[in-house]
Amino acid sequence: MRAGFFIAVLCACGGVSAGASAQELSRAGSGEMPTVRDRFDGLGLRTGQFWVMPDIETGYFYDSNVFGESTGKNSSSGVYVSPSVAVNSDFGRHEINLKAGLDHYEYFDFSSQSHTEFDGEVDGRYDVSADTAIFAGLKGGKFSQEPGDLEYPTDGVPSSPGEYYTFESWGSLKHTFNRLLVSVGAAFEFFDYDDVDGVDQDFRDGDIVTTGGRLSYLFSPGYRIFGDFRYNWRDYDGVTIVDSDGWRALAGVEFEVTRLVSGALGVGYNEQTYDLAGSPTTSGISYHGSLIWNPTPLMTVKLNADRTIEDSTFNQTGRVQDAVRLGVDYEILRTLIFSPSVGFSYNDYDSSPVSDTRIEAGAELEYQMNRFISVGSRYKYSYSDISGPGLTDWDRHLVGVYAKARF
Repeated sequence: MRAGFFIAVLCACGGVSAGASAQELSRAGSGEMPTVRDRFDGLGLRTGQFWVMPDIETGYFYDSNVFGESTGKNSSSGVYVSPSVAVNSDFGRHEINLKAGLDHYEYFDFSSQSHTEFDGEVDGRYDVSADTAIFAGLKGGKFSQEPGDLEYPTDGVPSSPGEYYTFESWGSLKHTFNRLLVSVGAAFEFFDYDDVDGVDQDFRDGDIVTTGGRLSYLFSPGYRIFGDFRYNWRDYDGVTIVDSDGWRALAGVEFEVTRLVSGALGVGYNEQTYDLAGSPTTSGISYHGSLIWNPTPLMTVKLNADRTIEDSTFNQTGRVQDAVRLGVDYEILRTLIFSPSVGFSYNDYDSSPVSDTRIEAGAELEYQMNRFISVGSRYKYSYSDISGPGLTDWDRHLVGVYAKARF
């Protein structure tokens, strides 16, 4: 469920993306363990066999570097509002979940940066038998790209946010043979970018098809060894971003040690071959790690780490991206949660002298006034260390306060 602009820019690690296999591993390792943050969820409204959980958040923020500039920084304050709703089934068998949200951001000093985003998702599970299940889902929306990102191709400082649309669909079949679990599936992703300041962005439009599966074996209670393989085809409308196909293979272990620790750790190899005469194949070691740890009933620790091959708007053979994020939710009081986080990403452009190191750190403090209303504050610091001809570093501070109603 989207929680508005402030959660997007204050709590997420910018520039981080993961391949389909990484997402699958994260779901496999996360389990159904309750977390500290779960206790701030709304109670929900019962409608037949569904729980409906609406919420709305609004707040004030200050942005120290609206355009992500290294010099002559422009700052602005603003307000935002973010309504959203989640619908979860309560069937004896099978499952279906829906969620949708809309975020509007209003900048006081730079009205050209004011914009609206929206997204929605539906996913479900069909239990064919006790040992076989089908999973499927759809999601999509309209989003805005963060200024200062190297992958934001404009002439100088953009006068408006770079907006784009995405659509994703996926499906998988899972079957258990005693201790052996087999999963096969496929996914499709489509994206479309609007022009920015007269700069044509159609060359970024394209789609990615991914297929593959995973084989895992329960060798001890709470421990599974696995092998995961995904193959992808990437097709773009223009020639600036080169079409390619590639694969990622991981092997490792999934674990759930009691109800306190769950996660996954995998190491392997990935490779992407680009449809460009004479271009080298981008390849190398890949890894994925995810962890949810409840060291005490008052604390939840979450860690995610990935190395993937991503495409680039200016480097024809893509970039290797390492991304790590660590977050903690600590219940100071039953009604007060403190949530610090830190993120790191490093993009190495394979056939270019350019590299980008992004560090982000922040914290959130949320106080639950009653069962329905909470208030809080957030802070995030971003620093991008960009090396390459004509490129400069930049940093950004975001701070604000908000109020949220859950039902």
